[in-house]
Amino acid sequence: MDATASSATVTPRISTGSQASERDEKLAQIGGNVANIWRGWWTWSPGNGVWNLQIPWNVIGVNSTVVITASEIDGNGNRFVGAAPFQVSSIAPAAGVVTFKINIDWGSPLPMRTDVVVFN
Repeated sequence: MDATASSATVTPRISTGSQASERDEKLAQIGGNVANIWRGWWTWSPGNGVWNLQIPWNVIGVNSTVVITASEIDGNGNRFVGAAPFQVSSIAPAAGVVTFKINIDWGSPLPMRTDVVVFN
């Protein structure tokens, strides 16, 4: 993971996640040019600053469309909107993984949850 923030920042790391879905679950045809949709979530250890993070997930391919949202969480893992801005950008899917940039614009480390939707 590449840091583009000062040495006073802390890198977020995955703490927990939702149950992974497998490619072969034989989900019904969605329609249009989307055949499958998967949703998952991951909680992260507290962090702050700007980082490139990765989520490994076998349903992601190089041609997947991946949407990621990020929220601060409380001690029980509940999402809420606090004073700290969380920004997700530069989402790049690859074979079995998605890399994204997160900016947690706060002076101290905060825990977060990312929700991920994958369209194939």
